[in-house]
Amino acid sequence: MPTPPFFTALCQAFRRAHLFAVLLLIPLTTLADSSLQLTSDKKPAEVADCLKQGIRQLKIPDDYVRRDSKADGTETIRLLNPVSGNTSLQVDVQPDGEHSRLQVDQNGIPLTPPWLRLIKRCAS
Repeated sequence: MPTPPFFTALCQAFRRAHLFAVLLLIPLTTLADSSLQLTSDKKPAEVADCLKQGIRQLKIPDDYVRRDSKADGTETIRLLNPVSGNTSLQVDVQPDGEHSRLQVDQNGIPLTPPWLRLIKRCAS
């Protein structure tokens, strides 16, 4: 028995809607996993200094960047909106024996290729 044309059209419409929904969800699932972890042979202060220099080279004003140093040797570099105080990108550099561990939190902001290159260059 042949399939009615209405049923075939309905199935095609359903498939398109399903594909559209899946494509919409891909960016949301990408944002949900918005962190990067790296290791470095450098000390946390060296990595943080490198990041600060790189941020200056990207021409980001100083009032959009905050550096915090903790007593345990952890260095944190944050990009923030000076008006709202919201952090968009945060790099925590923690001492790990002779090495350092970098934890990059994107806070829902995509990590662009220039930022990724900067962070990897400073870690290596």
